[in-house]
Amino acid sequence: MNYSQALRYLNSFTNLEKLAQWPQNSFFNLKRMEHLLKAAGHLEKSFFPILIAGTTGKGSTGFFLESILKANGIRTGYYHSPHVEDPRERIRVQGDMVSKRLWAEGLSATQKLLRQKPLPKAWGVLTYFETLTFLAIWIFVKRGIKVGIFEIGLGGRLDATNVLKAPLVILTPIHLDHEAFLGNTISKIAAEKAAIIKTRGHAVIGKQCPEALRVICGAVKRNKGILWKAKPIVGISLGLAGDFQKRNAGVVLKAAEILRKYFNFSITPQRSKEGLRSRNWKGRMESFYRGGRRFILDGAHNPISTTELVRSLRKMEPAARKGDRPLKNLGGLSPSWLVFGAMNDKNSREMLRVLSGFFSKIILTGITGNRAKPVAMLIEEAKGLFKCVLTAQNVGESLELAGRASNSGATITVTGSFYLVGEARKILKNPGNGKR
Repeated sequence: MNYSQALRYLNSFTNLEKLAQWPQNSFFNLKRMEHLLKAAGHLEKSFFPILIAGTTGKGSTGFFLESILKANGIRTGYYHSPHVEDPRERIRVQGDMVSKRLWAEGLSATQKLLRQKPLPKAWGVLTYFETLTFLAIWIFVKRGIKVGIFEIGLGGRLDATNVLKAPLVILTPIHLDHEAFLGNTISKIAAEKAAIIKTRGHAVIGKQCPEALRVICGAVKRNKGILWKAKPIVGISLGLAGDFQKRNAGVVLKAAEILRKYFNFSITPQRSKEGLRSRNWKGRMESFYRGGRRFILDGAHNPISTTELVRSLRKMEPAARKGDRPLKNLGGLSPSWLVFGAMNDKNSREMLRVLSGFFSKIILTGITGNRAKPVAMLIEEAKGLFKCVLTAQNVGESLELAGRASNSGATITVTGSFYLVGEARKILKNPGNGKR
């Protein structure tokens, strides 16, 4: 099949990310992935796997690790989600998307495999994420990858990526998220995520709250593993903006040290520092300049990540809070606009509360897709938090409104969802796309 046919085939699978209401947990098991790997002759044994789980910081942590390994001459693959603009972003080889041809070839091979060795009906239907996970493994083998970095999609214990027997795992900060599936306490959620720790494996962590730390320590002890606690880096320049990236980078440097000491990978501190300066990462404190204004795009999609975003913006405050132009009849308003949209399954009420500590003016926008939270619900959640609340039907309209409401030189922050950031990014790269 060609690329267009391959995308249609991929989209035919159940996509939990796009459902307005999540299905029951019967969807989550490892049997389907185990069947695929066995049918394919256990391709995953061809490379060294690393798993990354957590509530926030997974993407940037994986990006830093990918960059460090590349800088040290280690052929690296990175599988993560969600994508910002193109689904091929999810499977990176040496920091780049693979070709449409290879993508189509891999999905054709998956289709052929499933025809030859179909899944038992009792195990349920294959999902979009499982199909992509297998495709990533197939591509990594095809492209001669030595280290495959896999970001957990949801939880850990029953996530499709957990079929990989990763000797090294990374746990980024854990907090409340996806409570309907992972549990309504930090301890329960941490137990799901810590389940990626394998027997006698290495686990690297940075900052963790006490509840999560207790669970992680218990999991490491039961598995007779080794727990490594990393510290934020000091005095090293980073390619990604945001003060919180110092913690992510510290975790990755510790992981690189373990790869060198315990798994004989050729890694040097100097090349690792060079890797940390890489910038090829979309939607994380990413800036665009249009119409004399700076747009900061960040995929913060839970209360922890919005807290980190605000902390970083405060350090940029003189630049981020200038350039005000009150709209007619809205009165005198403080500078700096926020464009916000969120998914239904996210705690947007708490995210808005956090963001209101920095912003006083917000534009609430709709996002394409039936999983997006309606603007009417966002209005209710934002009541009493901001001096000025405007609404837009879609992302293009929200960016146009933010531009009209601000002076040249203003900074406009777009956050709340990677899907929002993806739509905004397309418009800002090609302004004509924003017209409705």
